[in-house]
Amino acid sequence: MDEKTRRRVLEYVKPLAVGLDGTTYSGDVERVIAASERIAAQVSAIDPDLLFLLAVFSGQDRWVQRMGHASRTELFLSSLGVAGATIRALFRGLSRLRSGPSTPEEEVIHDAMALDEMGAHGIVRQLLDGYRERLELLEMADGIERAADRVLRTASGESLARPRRQTMKEFARRLREEYAEFGVPSKKVGEAPG
Repeated sequence: MDEKTRRRVLEYVKPLAVGLDGTTYSGDVERVIAASERIAAQVSAIDPDLLFLLAVFSGQDRWVQRMGHASRTELFLSSLGVAGATIRALFRGLSRLRSGPSTPEEEVIHDAMALDEMGAHGIVRQLLDGYRERLELLEMADGIERAADRVLRTASGESLARPRRQTMKEFARRLREEYAEFGVPSKKVGEAPG
């Protein structure tokens, strides 16, 4: 896939990415692409076209699977010269990126998506989501820790995640301490009262 074709695919997906869930921000698609390319540099036998398509469509699996949208996407990609086998691999892979990636490309995208939800960037996302859902601060701290504990599938993804995990765990710990500093007991959500 040449650069012009990649730009056309991005133009097709970006309005969907920003408009569908109300929580996707400008630049999210590019961040996942950049992270996946960085991780993939250390992984052998990667199909660069499939990797790119999985990265671009990674947050759009629900949209693509709606009635008619898959065939529209397939027609669009076919018109750009994307091989049928690559399109089929894209559709198969989208549904299992988060829970059960089974190809090297899917594992790379799994890790790229996880990295986008980790570190300082991930903390901000967790806080925004928590605020939108009206969570208590301690619930947000728990969510930040859960995001930090995500299991990554590649060695290069894990290496990139390590400092991000530390940042998140330190933030959650300090949030609990500061919350408790003025007399509010610090506990994890769901713990029985002391």
